[in-house]
Amino acid sequence: MTSDRATLPGRPRGQGPWARAAASGPRRIAMALTAPVPESGQAVVVELDPYEGDVTPLVRELLGGRGRHLAVEPDPVRAARLSLCFPDVEVVTADAASLPGVLAGRGIAVADVVIAGRSWAGLPHAERRASLAAVREVLSPEGAFTAPGPLYARFRAEERRFRRMLGVSFEEVVAGRTAWDSLTPAFVHHCRRPRVLAPPASSP
Repeated sequence: MTSDRATLPGRPRGQGPWARAAASGPRRIAMALTAPVPESGQAVVVELDPYEGDVTPLVRELLGGRGRHLAVEPDPVRAARLSLCFPDVEVVTADAASLPGVLAGRGIAVADVVIAGRSWAGLPHAERRASLAAVREVLSPEGAFTAPGPLYARFRAEERRFRRMLGVSFEEVVAGRTAWDSLTPAFVHHCRRPRVLAPPASSP
């Protein structure tokens, strides 16, 4: 998907064409990522690491001024840029693992939809685990989480481990149809109904 705005500063466009799925995939990937956004009601939708913000205008369009729309971006330069481009979106400079505190600080009890703006398969295991735990904690019982994945990595060890983590974290996990017309063919993980997991036992 080609952005109609300038690339946010801070990272070369050519670095990792699928490091940020929303920036390089076609509109159909953005539509798949935003598929769980409710058509009515005061939904709370959270974008994690929105990067260039190409999914952001679609979320705004789907919400139509309803509910709350947060964009959680760890890079302060990109967060500032997002704030300028989307003044009606609540942009927060934080990482995914900080999500429970971010929502609590804004008086939000739960989120209805959480959207990852990049593939998490290649993240360090500890970061991925902490991020998924944060998503589970903030999602409503019927909430949904979507995350992109590059097709070339689908059968690699990192992606398989991520898929297993999703299966542990959610009752329903479905891999969407491949978008073959992406710069890099890609798909979207659709996850619903977060599980309530016991914290890992601490070492003696």
